[in-house]
Amino acid sequence: MTPALPRPVARRDASRGVAALTVVMVLFFVMAMVAAYTNRNLLFEQRISANSYRATRALEAADAGVEWTLAMLNGGRITADCTRPLAAGAAGLTDFRSRYLTPSASEAFGEGAFDLAWGQVQANRVYPVCVVSNATTRCTCPTLGDADNFAVTADEANSSTFRITFRLFNDDTPRGGAIQFVTRGCANPGSGNTACIRQTDDQPGVDSATALITTVGLVRALPVAPKAVLTAGTTVSAASPGGLQVANGDFASGLTVHAGTSVTASAGSRFESAAGGGGDGRIDSDAALRDLSNQGADIWFRAQFVQDPAGYRRQPAAVLLNCAAGCNGAAIADALLLNPRNPIWAEGDVNLNAAGALGSAADPAMLIVNGTLTISGDVQATGFVHAEQIRWSAPATASWDGALVSRTSFDASSLARLTYNKAALDVIRLRYGSFVRAPGGWNLF
Repeated sequence: MTPALPRPVARRDASRGVAALTVVMVLFFVMAMVAAYTNRNLLFEQRISANSYRATRALEAADAGVEWTLAMLNGGRITADCTRPLAAGAAGLTDFRSRYLTPSASEAFGEGAFDLAWGQVQANRVYPVCVVSNATTRCTCPTLGDADNFAVTADEANSSTFRITFRLFNDDTPRGGAIQFVTRGCANPGSGNTACIRQTDDQPGVDSATALITTVGLVRALPVAPKAVLTAGTTVSAASPGGLQVANGDFASGLTVHAGTSVTASAGSRFESAAGGGGDGRIDSDAALRDLSNQGADIWFRAQFVQDPAGYRRQPAAVLLNCAAGCNGAAIADALLLNPRNPIWAEGDVNLNAAGALGSAADPAMLIVNGTLTISGDVQATGFVHAEQIRWSAPATASWDGALVSRTSFDASSLARLTYNKAALDVIRLRYGSFVRAPGGWNLF
């Protein structure tokens, strides 16, 4: 038999392998193109996210600057780095308000308006600045003429920053009891003259910056000043030799003593009202005042301050002292020294037993005592006080310029020299209180 010859291999099998390889390569190319396109979108999204992150950081820094500014406006004396000093080192320092705001001479748009400390001279403008790094805040609060020496450390190179600029309405119009400020927030401090922290008007050369404008108004701590030097809801008693020496030379107010029940004073007492006012300015028995006192502390307080006591204590500018065990004159003097334009709320009894000045014409004292106030030291006080009861046992040289209000009685066992001081009361009425945001007063600048 003739052996069978092997069958020839089909060449089409080789061609099939080449075709499959080609298809696979094409698919790989298509997948690579799809991956490249998808990665392009991913890079684009990453850039959007990074920009959004920086913009959010700048906005949050600016908003933090608004809250920080409100807290500083409602605080007391500060150092150059915006921190609170101890009482021993507070003399000579100013509070945040006084560094950047001054009383306006114009009352065309309401009394109690503010001007800028640098007036309209933009070259003299100064800016509070803060850098927020690792949950800590480092700030500078320069005054006029201070050198621009605030520098960022290496650890703060990527920190959020905000800077504050105070301004008048429409750039040049003071408004009664209100002010505006611009907060510039930056995602990072920047460097050189275009840094976010610089004391210049240059636009910041940083990754992202946001500016907010905020309008704030002053909720006054003493909405209406009393018309009498001494006001008592029930009785005024001064039976000691010399008794009461009370003077009110202000024709608009005119009252010396205003009592709900009676005024009992020794023969040596004197009551001097404004010239031409007629009489001695006393109201010995006011049934409406007595009834108001008898209705209790809350209703009496609301009539005096247009707020209930609990709400008044919660206001940002109020300084609370725990006097459950009693507070002496030194404690009150320290509180007034540290907080020159804040109402001091003493919860408990207070004895002003220390000699010396308490308050001044520029920074009169505002003291609210939720208890009995005893004045036993040789004090020369300027300002306003409100208490549940007032007792006077001070030396004959002690004095009070301003006004005193007692919900119940005023009892003097020694000579009491009291004088109405309208200028000091106007400072308290127009400048003391808490700054709060005005409704609708926040916007991008």
